[in-house]
Amino acid sequence: MDNCKATTENKDAPTNDTESNTSLSGSRKLTQYTAAIIVNIAALSSGSVVGWSAPMLPVLQSDASPTGEPISNEVGSWLGSLMCLGGLLATPLYLFISDHCRRKTTGYLVAVPFIVSWVLIIIANSVIILCIARFTGGMGSGAIIVFASLYVSETAQDSVRGALGSYLTLFTNAGVLFSYVIGSYVSYYTFAYTALVIPVLYIAGLMWLPETPNYLVNRGNYTQAKRSLRWLRGEDDRLVEIELTKLISFVRDRAETPSLKDMLSAAGTRRALTVGIILVANLQFCGIFAILSYTVTIFREAGSDLSPNASTILIGALQLAGSCVSSLLIDKAGRKILLLVSNACMAICLAALGGYFFFKFQGSDVSNFGWLPVSSLSVYIAAIALGVAPITFLMVSEIFEPQVKSRAITIIISVMWLLTFLIGKFYTNLSDLLGIHGCYWLFSACCVLGAMFTIILVPETKNRSYESILLELSGGNERKKLNFARNEVDTF
Repeated sequence: MDNCKATTENKDAPTNDTESNTSLSGSRKLTQYTAAIIVNIAALSSGSVVGWSAPMLPVLQSDASPTGEPISNEVGSWLGSLMCLGGLLATPLYLFISDHCRRKTTGYLVAVPFIVSWVLIIIANSVIILCIARFTGGMGSGAIIVFASLYVSETAQDSVRGALGSYLTLFTNAGVLFSYVIGSYVSYYTFAYTALVIPVLYIAGLMWLPETPNYLVNRGNYTQAKRSLRWLRGEDDRLVEIELTKLISFVRDRAETPSLKDMLSAAGTRRALTVGIILVANLQFCGIFAILSYTVTIFREAGSDLSPNASTILIGALQLAGSCVSSLLIDKAGRKILLLVSNACMAICLAALGGYFFFKFQGSDVSNFGWLPVSSLSVYIAAIALGVAPITFLMVSEIFEPQVKSRAITIIISVMWLLTFLIGKFYTNLSDLLGIHGCYWLFSACCVLGAMFTIILVPETKNRSYESILLELSGGNERKKLNFARNEVDTF
Protein backbone atom coordinates (compact mmCIF):
# COMPACT_ATOMS: atom_id res chain seq x y z
CA MET A 1 0.00 0.00 0.00
CA ASP A 2 1.19 3.53 -0.71
CA ASN A 3 2.60 5.52 2.16
CA CYS A 4 1.03 8.77 3.27
CA LYS A 5 4.14 10.81 2.52
CA ALA A 6 5.12 11.07 -1.11
CA THR A 7 8.70 11.22 -2.23
CA THR A 8 10.01 14.56 -3.37
CA GLU A 9 12.73 13.41 -5.70
CA ASN A 10 13.21 14.70 -9.23
CA LYS A 11 11.82 18.14 -8.52
CA ASP A 12 13.24 19.73 -11.64
CA ALA A 13 10.32 20.59 -13.84
CA PRO A 14 10.33 20.21 -17.63
CA THR A 15 11.79 23.25 -19.27
CA ASN A 16 9.22 23.53 -22.00
CA ASP A 17 7.07 26.51 -20.96
CA THR A 18 5.57 26.99 -24.38
CA GLU A 19 1.84 27.51 -24.30
CA SER A 20 -0.08 25.25 -26.60
CA ASN A 21 -3.69 24.61 -27.36
CA THR A 22 -2.86 21.26 -28.87
CA SER A 23 -5.86 19.02 -28.55
CA LEU A 24 -5.41 15.77 -26.67
CA SER A 25 -8.58 14.35 -28.15
CA GLY A 26 -6.63 11.87 -30.24
CA SER A 27 -4.76 10.42 -27.26
CA ARG A 28 -5.70 7.14 -25.68
CA LYS A 29 -8.80 7.34 -23.49
CA LEU A 30 -9.35 3.67 -22.82
CA THR A 31 -7.15 3.72 -19.73
CA GLN A 32 -9.09 6.71 -18.36
CA TYR A 33 -12.34 4.78 -18.71
CA THR A 34 -10.68 1.74 -17.14
CA ALA A 35 -9.45 3.79 -14.18
CA ALA A 36 -12.89 5.34 -13.64
CA ILE A 37 -14.55 1.91 -13.76
CA ILE A 38 -12.13 0.41 -11.22
CA VAL A 39 -12.50 3.36 -8.83
CA ASN A 40 -16.28 3.17 -9.04
CA ILE A 41 -16.41 -0.52 -8.14
CA ALA A 42 -16.54 0.95 -4.64
CA ALA A 43 -19.63 2.92 -5.74
CA LEU A 44 -21.16 -0.45 -6.68
CA SER A 45 -20.52 -1.50 -3.08
CA SER A 46 -22.13 1.75 -1.90
CA GLY A 47 -25.22 0.99 -3.95
CA SER A 48 -25.45 -2.47 -2.43
CA VAL A 49 -25.40 -0.86 1.03
CA VAL A 50 -28.16 1.58 0.01
CA GLY A 51 -30.29 -1.14 -1.57
CA TRP A 52 -29.83 -3.67 1.25
CA SER A 53 -32.79 -2.36 3.28
CA ALA A 54 -35.51 -3.08 0.71
CA PRO A 55 -35.10 -6.88 0.50
CA MET A 56 -33.63 -7.45 3.98
CA LEU A 57 -35.94 -5.43 6.25
CA PRO A 58 -38.84 -7.88 5.70
CA VAL A 59 -36.47 -10.66 6.78
CA LEU A 60 -35.44 -8.72 9.89
CA GLN A 61 -39.09 -8.03 10.73
CA SER A 62 -40.04 -11.71 10.44
CA ASP A 63 -39.86 -14.47 13.04
CA ALA A 64 -36.69 -15.74 11.32
CA SER A 65 -34.81 -12.50 12.05
CA PRO A 66 -31.06 -13.04 12.62
CA THR A 67 -31.34 -10.77 15.68
CA GLY A 68 -33.45 -13.38 17.45
CA GLU A 69 -36.70 -11.42 17.32
CA PRO A 70 -38.50 -9.25 14.76
CA ILE A 71 -37.38 -5.62 14.69
CA SER A 72 -39.90 -2.76 14.87
CA ASN A 73 -40.63 -0.18 12.18
CA GLU A 74 -38.84 2.42 14.32
CA VAL A 75 -35.66 0.34 14.38
CA GLY A 76 -36.04 -0.24 10.64
CA SER A 77 -36.12 3.52 10.03
CA TRP A 78 -32.97 3.93 12.10
CA LEU A 79 -31.18 1.29 10.05
CA GLY A 80 -31.72 3.55 7.05
CA SER A 81 -31.03 6.85 8.77
CA LEU A 82 -27.82 5.77 10.49
CA MET A 83 -26.28 5.22 7.08
CA CYS A 84 -26.73 8.95 6.42
CA LEU A 85 -25.00 9.84 9.69
CA GLY A 86 -22.11 7.57 8.73
CA GLY A 87 -21.78 9.42 5.43
CA LEU A 88 -21.89 12.74 7.29
CA LEU A 89 -18.95 11.68 9.48
CA ALA A 90 -16.95 10.16 6.62
CA THR A 91 -17.02 13.24 4.40
CA PRO A 92 -14.67 15.49 6.43
CA LEU A 93 -12.64 12.48 7.63
CA TYR A 94 -11.79 11.21 4.15
CA LEU A 95 -11.19 14.68 2.77
CA PHE A 96 -8.69 15.19 5.60
CA ILE A 97 -7.03 11.89 4.67
CA SER A 98 -6.90 12.83 0.98
CA ASP A 99 -5.24 16.15 1.86
CA HIS A 100 -2.51 14.49 3.93
CA CYS A 101 -2.03 11.15 2.18
CA ARG A 102 -1.71 9.88 -1.35
CA ARG A 103 -4.92 9.59 -3.33
CA LYS A 104 -4.43 5.83 -3.61
CA THR A 105 -4.00 5.50 0.15
CA THR A 106 -7.35 7.24 0.50
CA GLY A 107 -8.75 4.83 -2.08
CA TYR A 108 -7.60 1.76 -0.16
CA LEU A 109 -9.13 3.13 3.04
CA VAL A 110 -12.47 3.56 1.24
CA ALA A 111 -12.86 -0.22 1.20
CA VAL A 112 -12.42 -0.60 4.95
CA PRO A 113 -15.91 0.58 6.07
CA PHE A 114 -17.60 -1.62 3.45
CA ILE A 115 -15.71 -4.73 4.54
CA VAL A 116 -16.33 -4.03 8.23
CA SER A 117 -20.03 -3.36 7.57
CA TRP A 118 -20.67 -6.65 5.76
CA VAL A 119 -18.70 -8.63 8.34
CA LEU A 120 -20.78 -7.06 11.13
CA ILE A 121 -24.00 -7.88 9.26
CA ILE A 122 -22.87 -11.50 8.96
CA ILE A 123 -22.09 -11.86 12.68
CA ALA A 124 -24.90 -9.60 13.96
CA ASN A 125 -27.03 -11.18 16.66
CA SER A 126 -28.50 -7.95 18.03
CA VAL A 127 -30.00 -4.70 16.82
CA ILE A 128 -27.04 -2.71 18.18
CA ILE A 129 -24.55 -4.57 15.98
CA LEU A 130 -26.82 -4.07 12.98
CA CYS A 131 -27.00 -0.35 13.69
CA ILE A 132 -23.21 -0.14 13.91
CA ALA A 133 -22.97 -2.06 10.63
CA ARG A 134 -25.29 0.35 8.85
CA PHE A 135 -23.48 3.39 10.26
CA THR A 136 -20.16 1.93 9.07
CA GLY A 137 -21.58 1.14 5.63
CA GLY A 138 -22.74 4.75 5.40
CA MET A 139 -19.17 5.84 6.09
CA GLY A 140 -18.11 3.84 3.04
CA SER A 141 -20.77 5.57 0.94
CA GLY A 142 -19.55 8.97 2.10
CA ALA A 143 -15.93 8.00 1.48
CA ILE A 144 -16.44 6.91 -2.14
CA ILE A 145 -18.19 10.17 -3.01
CA VAL A 146 -15.06 11.99 -1.83
CA PHE A 147 -12.51 9.68 -3.43
CA ALA A 148 -14.21 9.02 -6.77
CA SER A 149 -14.85 12.73 -7.32
CA LEU A 150 -11.21 13.60 -6.62
CA TYR A 151 -9.59 10.75 -8.53
CA VAL A 152 -11.70 11.03 -11.66
CA SER A 153 -11.49 14.83 -11.82
CA GLU A 154 -7.69 14.61 -11.53
CA THR A 155 -7.20 11.93 -14.17
CA ALA A 156 -9.84 12.59 -16.86
CA GLN A 157 -9.47 14.85 -19.89
CA ASP A 158 -11.99 17.66 -20.28
CA SER A 159 -13.67 15.90 -23.22
CA VAL A 160 -14.60 12.84 -21.14
CA ARG A 161 -14.69 14.32 -17.61
CA GLY A 162 -18.48 14.52 -17.60
CA ALA A 163 -19.03 10.94 -18.73
CA LEU A 164 -16.49 9.54 -16.29
CA GLY A 165 -17.79 11.74 -13.48
CA SER A 166 -21.28 10.34 -14.01
CA TYR A 167 -19.99 6.82 -13.31
CA LEU A 168 -20.37 7.50 -9.58
CA THR A 169 -24.16 7.60 -9.91
CA LEU A 170 -24.20 4.92 -12.61
CA PHE A 171 -22.35 2.37 -10.48
CA THR A 172 -24.26 3.32 -7.33
CA ASN A 173 -27.55 2.65 -9.13
CA ALA A 174 -26.11 -0.59 -10.50
CA GLY A 175 -25.32 -1.57 -6.90
CA VAL A 176 -28.87 -0.76 -5.81
CA LEU A 177 -30.28 -2.93 -8.61
CA PHE A 178 -27.81 -5.67 -7.65
CA SER A 179 -29.19 -5.59 -4.10
CA TYR A 180 -32.80 -5.70 -5.28
CA VAL A 181 -32.18 -8.67 -7.56
CA ILE A 182 -29.84 -10.70 -5.33
CA GLY A 183 -31.88 -9.91 -2.21
CA SER A 184 -35.01 -11.30 -3.85
CA TYR A 185 -33.51 -14.74 -4.42
CA VAL A 186 -30.85 -15.44 -1.78
CA SER A 187 -30.79 -15.63 1.99
CA TYR A 188 -29.74 -12.90 4.41
CA TYR A 189 -26.29 -14.41 4.92
CA THR A 190 -25.66 -15.28 1.27
CA PHE A 191 -26.43 -11.66 0.35
CA ALA A 192 -23.83 -10.35 2.82
CA TYR A 193 -21.14 -12.82 1.72
CA THR A 194 -21.77 -11.92 -1.94
CA ALA A 195 -21.64 -8.18 -1.26
CA LEU A 196 -18.40 -8.63 0.69
CA VAL A 197 -16.67 -9.74 -2.52
CA ILE A 198 -17.18 -6.32 -4.16
CA PRO A 199 -14.80 -4.23 -1.97
CA VAL A 200 -12.21 -7.02 -2.22
CA LEU A 201 -12.33 -6.81 -6.03
CA TYR A 202 -12.09 -3.03 -5.76
CA ILE A 203 -8.86 -3.25 -3.73
CA ALA A 204 -7.37 -5.67 -6.26
CA GLY A 205 -8.19 -3.33 -9.14
CA LEU A 206 -6.95 -0.20 -7.37
CA MET A 207 -3.48 -1.73 -6.99
CA TRP A 208 -3.15 -1.55 -10.77
CA LEU A 209 -3.91 2.18 -11.07
CA PRO A 210 -1.39 5.04 -10.96
CA GLU A 211 -1.32 7.93 -8.50
CA THR A 212 -3.01 11.06 -9.88
CA PRO A 213 -0.75 13.50 -11.77
CA ASN A 214 -2.12 16.45 -9.77
CA TYR A 215 -1.12 14.93 -6.46
CA LEU A 216 2.39 14.07 -7.70
CA VAL A 217 2.98 17.54 -9.15
CA ASN A 218 1.77 19.08 -5.90
CA ARG A 219 4.45 17.04 -4.11
CA GLY A 220 7.14 18.00 -6.66
CA ASN A 221 7.50 14.46 -7.99
CA TYR A 222 7.52 15.32 -11.69
CA THR A 223 9.08 12.05 -12.87
CA GLN A 224 6.25 9.99 -11.36
CA ALA A 225 3.70 12.53 -12.60
CA LYS A 226 5.00 12.04 -16.13
CA ARG A 227 4.71 8.26 -15.78
CA SER A 228 1.16 8.65 -14.49
CA LEU A 229 0.21 10.86 -17.44
CA ARG A 230 1.81 8.42 -19.86
CA TRP A 231 -0.28 5.61 -18.35
CA LEU A 232 -3.45 7.70 -18.60
CA ARG A 233 -2.86 9.41 -21.95
CA GLY A 234 -0.74 7.00 -23.96
CA GLU A 235 2.87 6.87 -25.09
CA ASP A 236 3.03 10.17 -27.01
CA ASP A 237 5.77 11.94 -25.04
CA ARG A 238 5.15 15.27 -26.76
CA LEU A 239 1.53 15.44 -25.63
CA VAL A 240 2.46 14.22 -22.17
CA GLU A 241 5.14 16.94 -21.87
CA ILE A 242 2.65 19.62 -22.96
CA GLU A 243 0.07 18.51 -20.44
CA LEU A 244 2.64 18.15 -17.66
CA THR A 245 3.99 21.64 -18.33
CA LYS A 246 0.50 23.12 -18.11
CA LEU A 247 -0.24 21.22 -14.92
CA ILE A 248 3.01 22.40 -13.30
CA SER A 249 2.28 25.98 -14.32
CA PHE A 250 -1.21 25.68 -12.86
CA VAL A 251 0.10 24.35 -9.54
CA ARG A 252 2.95 26.89 -9.30
CA ASP A 253 0.57 29.80 -9.79
CA ARG A 254 -1.71 28.67 -6.98
CA ALA A 255 -1.99 30.73 -3.86
CA GLU A 256 -1.51 29.22 -0.42
CA THR A 257 -4.58 27.54 1.05
CA PRO A 258 -6.73 30.44 2.26
CA SER A 259 -8.42 30.65 5.63
CA LEU A 260 -12.16 30.03 5.84
CA LYS A 261 -12.71 33.80 6.07
CA ASP A 262 -10.62 34.46 2.94
CA MET A 263 -12.32 31.58 1.18
CA LEU A 264 -15.80 33.01 1.84
CA SER A 265 -14.67 36.53 0.92
CA ALA A 266 -13.89 35.41 -2.64
CA ALA A 267 -16.91 36.03 -4.86
CA GLY A 268 -16.17 33.04 -7.09
CA THR A 269 -15.99 30.65 -4.14
CA ARG A 270 -19.19 32.06 -2.62
CA ARG A 271 -21.01 31.57 -5.90
CA ALA A 272 -19.64 28.04 -6.27
CA LEU A 273 -20.71 27.19 -2.71
CA THR A 274 -24.19 28.54 -3.45
CA VAL A 275 -24.39 26.44 -6.60
CA GLY A 276 -23.19 23.30 -4.81
CA ILE A 277 -25.47 23.62 -1.79
CA ILE A 278 -28.57 24.32 -3.88
CA LEU A 279 -27.73 21.40 -6.18
CA VAL A 280 -27.62 18.95 -3.24
CA ALA A 281 -30.79 20.53 -1.80
CA ASN A 282 -32.44 20.07 -5.20
CA LEU A 283 -31.38 16.43 -5.15
CA GLN A 284 -32.90 15.81 -1.73
CA PHE A 285 -36.04 17.96 -2.01
CA CYS A 286 -37.08 16.51 -5.35
CA GLY A 287 -38.78 13.80 -3.27
CA ILE A 288 -36.70 10.75 -4.12
CA PHE A 289 -37.03 9.36 -0.58
CA ALA A 290 -40.81 9.70 -0.58
CA ILE A 291 -41.18 8.16 -4.02
CA LEU A 292 -38.99 5.16 -3.24
CA SER A 293 -40.72 4.68 0.13
CA TYR A 294 -44.12 4.45 -1.56
CA THR A 295 -43.10 2.47 -4.64
CA VAL A 296 -45.00 -0.65 -3.65
CA THR A 297 -48.03 1.43 -2.56
CA ILE A 298 -48.13 3.29 -5.85
CA PHE A 299 -48.02 0.08 -7.88
CA ARG A 300 -50.71 -1.50 -5.68
CA GLU A 301 -52.98 1.56 -5.90
CA ALA A 302 -52.66 1.43 -9.66
CA GLY A 303 -53.97 -2.13 -9.64
CA SER A 304 -50.62 -3.65 -10.63
CA ASP A 305 -50.09 -7.36 -10.01
CA LEU A 306 -46.36 -6.91 -9.50
CA SER A 307 -44.96 -8.28 -6.25
CA PRO A 308 -43.04 -5.93 -3.93
CA ASN A 309 -39.75 -7.50 -5.07
CA ALA A 310 -40.64 -7.13 -8.74
CA SER A 311 -41.65 -3.50 -8.16
CA THR A 312 -38.32 -2.61 -6.55
CA ILE A 313 -36.37 -4.43 -9.28
CA LEU A 314 -38.27 -2.46 -11.94
CA ILE A 315 -37.43 0.81 -10.18
CA GLY A 316 -33.78 -0.19 -9.87
CA ALA A 317 -33.66 -1.03 -13.57
CA LEU A 318 -35.17 2.36 -14.49
CA GLN A 319 -32.59 4.14 -12.32
CA LEU A 320 -29.77 2.27 -14.01
CA ALA A 321 -31.19 2.95 -17.48
CA GLY A 322 -31.42 6.67 -16.75
CA SER A 323 -27.82 6.70 -15.50
CA CYS A 324 -26.62 4.94 -18.66
CA VAL A 325 -28.33 7.52 -20.87
CA SER A 326 -26.87 10.32 -18.75
CA SER A 327 -23.31 9.03 -19.11
CA LEU A 328 -23.75 9.00 -22.89
CA LEU A 329 -25.28 12.50 -23.14
CA ILE A 330 -23.54 14.47 -20.42
CA ASP A 331 -20.54 15.48 -22.56
CA LYS A 332 -22.69 16.04 -25.64
CA ALA A 333 -25.90 17.74 -24.50
CA GLY A 334 -24.28 19.52 -21.55
CA ARG A 335 -24.95 19.74 -17.82
CA LYS A 336 -27.50 22.57 -17.80
CA ILE A 337 -29.85 21.10 -20.39
CA LEU A 338 -29.90 17.74 -18.57
CA LEU A 339 -30.58 19.48 -15.25
CA LEU A 340 -33.43 21.43 -16.82
CA VAL A 341 -34.99 18.40 -18.52
CA SER A 342 -34.60 16.32 -15.35
CA ASN A 343 -36.23 18.92 -13.08
CA ALA A 344 -39.03 19.64 -15.56
CA CYS A 345 -39.92 15.96 -15.97
CA MET A 346 -39.83 15.36 -12.22
CA ALA A 347 -42.02 18.41 -11.54
CA ILE A 348 -44.67 17.19 -13.98
CA CYS A 349 -44.58 13.60 -12.67
CA LEU A 350 -44.79 14.68 -9.02
CA ALA A 351 -47.68 17.05 -9.78
CA ALA A 352 -49.51 14.21 -11.55
CA LEU A 353 -48.92 11.81 -8.65
CA GLY A 354 -50.13 14.42 -6.18
CA GLY A 355 -53.27 15.01 -8.24
CA TYR A 356 -54.00 11.29 -8.49
CA PHE A 357 -53.77 10.73 -4.72
CA PHE A 358 -55.65 13.96 -3.97
CA PHE A 359 -58.69 12.92 -6.00
CA LYS A 360 -58.45 9.35 -4.73
CA PHE A 361 -58.49 10.45 -1.09
CA GLN A 362 -61.40 12.82 -1.88
CA GLY A 363 -63.41 9.78 -2.89
CA SER A 364 -63.36 10.36 -6.65
CA ASP A 365 -63.38 7.40 -9.03
CA VAL A 366 -59.85 7.18 -10.44
CA SER A 367 -60.08 3.60 -11.69
CA ASN A 368 -59.73 4.76 -15.29
CA PHE A 369 -56.45 6.47 -14.44
CA GLY A 370 -54.63 3.50 -12.93
CA TRP A 371 -51.94 3.93 -15.58
CA LEU A 372 -51.09 7.45 -14.36
CA PRO A 373 -49.19 6.71 -11.13
CA VAL A 374 -47.16 3.88 -12.68
CA SER A 375 -46.25 5.98 -15.73
CA SER A 376 -45.43 9.02 -13.60
CA LEU A 377 -43.29 6.98 -11.23
CA SER A 378 -41.38 5.34 -14.09
CA VAL A 379 -40.62 8.62 -15.86
CA TYR A 380 -39.70 10.28 -12.55
CA ILE A 381 -37.14 7.60 -11.65
CA ALA A 382 -35.54 7.75 -15.10
CA ALA A 383 -35.51 11.57 -15.01
CA ILE A 384 -33.67 11.91 -11.71
CA ALA A 385 -31.06 9.39 -12.84
CA LEU A 386 -30.69 11.29 -16.12
CA GLY A 387 -29.79 14.69 -14.68
CA VAL A 388 -30.11 15.81 -11.08
CA ALA A 389 -28.43 12.81 -9.42
CA PRO A 390 -25.25 12.43 -11.52
CA ILE A 391 -24.69 16.10 -12.36
CA THR A 392 -24.86 17.21 -8.72
CA PHE A 393 -21.77 15.18 -7.79
CA LEU A 394 -19.98 15.95 -11.04
CA MET A 395 -20.39 19.73 -10.80
CA VAL A 396 -19.33 19.86 -7.16
CA SER A 397 -15.93 18.53 -8.28
CA GLU A 398 -15.69 21.02 -11.17
CA ILE A 399 -16.45 24.45 -9.72
CA PHE A 400 -13.88 25.08 -6.99
CA GLU A 401 -10.32 26.33 -6.91
CA PRO A 402 -7.90 23.47 -6.13
CA GLN A 403 -6.79 25.06 -2.86
CA VAL A 404 -10.34 25.35 -1.47
CA LYS A 405 -11.89 22.27 -3.07
CA SER A 406 -11.49 19.92 -0.09
CA ARG A 407 -13.00 22.35 2.40
CA ALA A 408 -15.82 23.30 0.03
CA ILE A 409 -16.71 19.70 -0.79
CA THR A 410 -16.75 18.92 2.93
CA ILE A 411 -19.35 21.62 3.48
CA ILE A 412 -21.53 20.65 0.51
CA ILE A 413 -21.53 16.87 0.95
CA SER A 414 -22.06 17.25 4.70
CA VAL A 415 -25.13 19.38 3.97
CA MET A 416 -26.35 16.66 1.61
CA TRP A 417 -26.01 13.89 4.20
CA LEU A 418 -27.67 16.03 6.86
CA LEU A 419 -30.63 16.76 4.57
CA THR A 420 -30.89 13.07 3.67
CA PHE A 421 -31.03 12.14 7.35
CA LEU A 422 -33.63 14.79 8.21
CA ILE A 423 -35.90 13.92 5.29
CA GLY A 424 -35.58 10.20 6.04
CA LYS A 425 -36.52 10.64 9.69
CA PHE A 426 -39.24 13.27 9.40
CA TYR A 427 -40.93 12.54 6.08
CA THR A 428 -43.69 10.64 7.89
CA ASN A 429 -44.43 13.70 10.01
CA LEU A 430 -44.57 15.89 6.92
CA SER A 431 -46.88 13.39 5.25
CA ASP A 432 -49.22 13.46 8.26
CA LEU A 433 -49.27 17.25 8.11
CA LEU A 434 -49.72 17.80 4.36
CA GLY A 435 -50.97 14.43 3.17
CA ILE A 436 -49.15 12.33 0.56
CA HIS A 437 -50.55 14.50 -2.22
CA GLY A 438 -49.41 17.67 -0.45
CA CYS A 439 -45.87 16.27 -0.12
CA TYR A 440 -45.75 15.44 -3.81
CA TRP A 441 -46.90 18.92 -4.75
CA LEU A 442 -44.31 20.45 -2.43
CA PHE A 443 -41.56 18.36 -4.04
CA SER A 444 -42.87 19.34 -7.47
CA ALA A 445 -42.56 23.02 -6.53
CA CYS A 446 -38.97 22.37 -5.37
CA CYS A 447 -38.16 20.89 -8.79
CA VAL A 448 -39.55 24.01 -10.48
CA LEU A 449 -37.34 26.15 -8.23
CA GLY A 450 -34.41 23.89 -9.10
CA ALA A 451 -35.00 24.45 -12.82
CA MET A 452 -35.19 28.22 -12.31
CA PHE A 453 -31.99 28.17 -10.30
CA THR A 454 -30.27 26.17 -13.06
CA ILE A 455 -31.18 28.77 -15.67
CA ILE A 456 -30.04 31.72 -13.57
CA LEU A 457 -26.93 30.59 -11.72
CA VAL A 458 -25.52 27.22 -12.78
CA PRO A 459 -22.56 27.52 -15.21
CA GLU A 460 -22.24 25.18 -18.18
CA THR A 461 -19.07 23.13 -17.69
CA LYS A 462 -19.27 20.78 -20.66
CA ASN A 463 -15.86 20.26 -22.33
CA ARG A 464 -14.44 23.30 -20.52
CA SER A 465 -11.15 23.55 -18.65
CA TYR A 466 -11.20 24.20 -14.94
CA GLU A 467 -9.56 27.55 -15.62
CA SER A 468 -12.40 28.86 -17.78
CA ILE A 469 -15.06 27.56 -15.36
CA LEU A 470 -13.41 29.27 -12.41
CA LEU A 471 -12.99 32.51 -14.34
CA GLU A 472 -16.71 32.58 -15.13
CA LEU A 473 -17.67 31.94 -11.51
CA SER A 474 -15.41 34.72 -10.27
CA GLY A 475 -16.51 37.20 -12.93
CA GLY A 476 -13.05 37.12 -14.51
CA ASN A 477 -11.38 39.22 -11.81
CA GLU A 478 -11.25 37.13 -8.65
CA ARG A 479 -8.56 34.75 -9.81
CA LYS A 480 -6.23 37.59 -10.72
CA LYS A 481 -6.86 39.24 -7.38
CA LEU A 482 -6.01 36.07 -5.43
CA ASN A 483 -3.00 35.23 -7.62
CA PHE A 484 -4.49 31.97 -8.83
CA ALA A 485 -3.50 30.24 -12.05
CA ARG A 486 -3.40 32.68 -14.98
CA ASN A 487 -2.99 30.42 -17.98
CA GLU A 488 -5.72 28.44 -19.72
CA VAL A 489 -5.44 24.80 -18.69
CA ASP A 490 -7.09 22.65 -21.30
CA THR A 491 -6.78 19.30 -19.59
CA PHE A 492 -7.40 19.83 -15.86
